[in-house]
Amino acid sequence: MEQRLVKLLGTAAKHTLEALRRALVAVFVTGLLVFLITAVATELVGFLLTKQFNGTTHLVAAALALSFGYAVAVTVFLGEILRAIIKIIEMIVEESEKLAQAAIKEAGVLAREAGGEAVHLGRTALGDAGAVGHGLEHVVGGVAGAIGGVASGAAHEVGSVEHGIAGHLPGHHNSSGNATTVPTQTPNS
Repeated sequence: MEQRLVKLLGTAAKHTLEALRRALVAVFVTGLLVFLITAVATELVGFLLTKQFNGTTHLVAAALALSFGYAVAVTVFLGEILRAIIKIIEMIVEESEKLAQAAIKEAGVLAREAGGEAVHLGRTALGDAGAVGHGLEHVVGGVAGAIGGVASGAAHEVGSVEHGIAGHLPGHHNSSGNATTVPTQTPNS
C-alpha cells in the first residue's frame, strides 16, 4: 500500500514537472507569436493610415505587442497549469479507487481468516470445557463415592453400637426370638 502511495506521488510530481515544461514552452511560443503578429499588424495599420514608418508607430506597435504577447502568455500558462492540476486530480481519484478496491479485498480476506480463527478457537474452547467438565464429573463422582462410603461405614458402626447396646438394655428382646433375661435380685433376709 505504501509503495502505491510513493508511486502515486512520483507520478504526480512527474506530471507536474511535465506540465510546467509544457507550459513554459507554450508561454514562450505563443507569447513570441502574438508579439510578432501584433507588431506586424500595428506597423501595417500605421503605414496604411500615415503612408510612412515613423517612431510613434514603432512605439505603439512595441507597446501593443508586449501587452498582447504577455496577456496571451499568462493565459496559456494558467490553462496549462489548470490542465495539469485536473490531470493530477484524476490520477489521484483513479489511484484512490484502486486502493479502496484493494482495501476491500484485503478486508474480506482478513474477515474470512478471522472467522476461521474464531471457529477454531471456539472449537478448542468447547473441547477444553468438555475436558474440564469430564474431569469434574470424575472428581464429583469420587467425592460422592467417598461420602457414600463414609455414610455406609457410619451406618454400619451405628448399627453395631445399637446392636451392642440393645443386648444390655432391660426389656429389649433380640430379634432372634431369645428372650433376654434380666437377672432379678432377691432381697436378702
